[in-house]
Amino acid sequence: MEACERVDDVALVAASSALLAGATVQKVDIATDLAVLRLRMQGATFFLVIVAGRAGPLVGVTRAKPFKGAGMFSKEGTALPLGEKVRVRTRIEGARIIGVTEQRVLFRREEEASLVIEGSPAPGARVVMREARAGDDRGEASARAADLELWCARGEELVSGFGEGALDARRIALARSLTRAMAKIERRIKAIRADRDRLVDADRLAEQAASFVAAAARSPRGARSLTVTDWSTGEPKSIELALDPARTAREQLDAMFKRAKRLKLGGAITKKRLEEAESAWETLGELGEQAKLAETYEAIDALAIAARKAAPREFTLGAGTSSGSLQKREGGKAAPSRPYRVFRGESGAKILAGKGATGNDALTLHVARPHDLWLHAKGRTGAHVVVQLEKNTVCPGDLLVEAAHVAAHFSEGREEGVIEIQYTPRRYLRKPKGAAAGMVIVEREKVLVLRVDPAMTARLLAGEELG
Repeated sequence: MEACERVDDVALVAASSALLAGATVQKVDIATDLAVLRLRMQGATFFLVIVAGRAGPLVGVTRAKPFKGAGMFSKEGTALPLGEKVRVRTRIEGARIIGVTEQRVLFRREEEASLVIEGSPAPGARVVMREARAGDDRGEASARAADLELWCARGEELVSGFGEGALDARRIALARSLTRAMAKIERRIKAIRADRDRLVDADRLAEQAASFVAAAARSPRGARSLTVTDWSTGEPKSIELALDPARTAREQLDAMFKRAKRLKLGGAITKKRLEEAESAWETLGELGEQAKLAETYEAIDALAIAARKAAPREFTLGAGTSSGSLQKREGGKAAPSRPYRVFRGESGAKILAGKGATGNDALTLHVARPHDLWLHAKGRTGAHVVVQLEKNTVCPGDLLVEAAHVAAHFSEGREEGVIEIQYTPRRYLRKPKGAAAGMVIVEREKVLVLRVDPAMTARLLAGEELG
């Protein structure tokens, strides 16, 4: 091509010998590191392929559609934000080719300024669209129509090389997602084992309470202790139980029996949760080994589906893994993830907990109704918790305590035995203009000083509804 003095002159001086000069862009698909353009010229269809992040030529031509069977040409690329894709398509589709070089393609659309879409050889580079500059069409790399077969061979090489690189990238992305999920499960296993260690004294507590039943029946109100003789070792041993003088001895023993019962229930639930977590961790490890040997996109997608089924809360698809194909394999379009978790109290009432700061905003400002109850660990970073209530009803005490346990668990004070939980109807919250995500002002609050019951926390967590 001849040199151009002004950018807008590029289209006016395009030589007839330029490769694909005058071809119309019918469709564009672009990812971060790949763009594919469908061109129509003199009754024939061609595809221009522009890649980034590799050495050597970055532009090629193919006669056949790249990545056959894909709903989008750039199926194998890493997705761009929708707004950026729309911007590129709006400006490029319908434009005409001015010229092609090894790194860029020049366009002009009606009377608009000339545009360039190009790749860059640096690792991690992107395919970009920009305004054309004088000199973009110069250089030994400028393509001639007579070189079409050479550029078609180059296009096939780019498609093949990019496909191989994308397969490696998807395999690596799956491995990283599996590693992250296993790390999350390891942390959960550690927490469950800590809960289990706190539950081992359930039988001891029940036996201790049983030892004092007879003494409690004879104890006067206001007694400060009970004393009995223990013969379990074959030798008499005096043991003492401190009492609260404001309550009867029988009331305090009943409370001990109930606590022992809750601990036993929590122990069974904790054992089940531990077995499930350990099984999920082992499954993900096996899938990771299989991923190293996967040679097709279908095999990698199948492993990702299996991982999500094994660990739906921990496994998420990383960049480079085709989530669209997974949704299709699993039976259609996937519903967006909820911004909150759902738990159930013993009564069946729903307890909702926000996921992160944006999830807190969505739950509190858009999901919760004015009459629902809102809870949060006072003075701590943590989840907003909402109890869904009927109008003109008061939250039952048992449900309030359960919701408080959820708020405590999903806060930075989760390891503390005693924590303050603030609560109020949703109508008494407001969001200041410009406030950070998750930040609200609370009015008419009440505060519950919660003594955390690990068994109750374990039961609530085990009953989480996934979705």
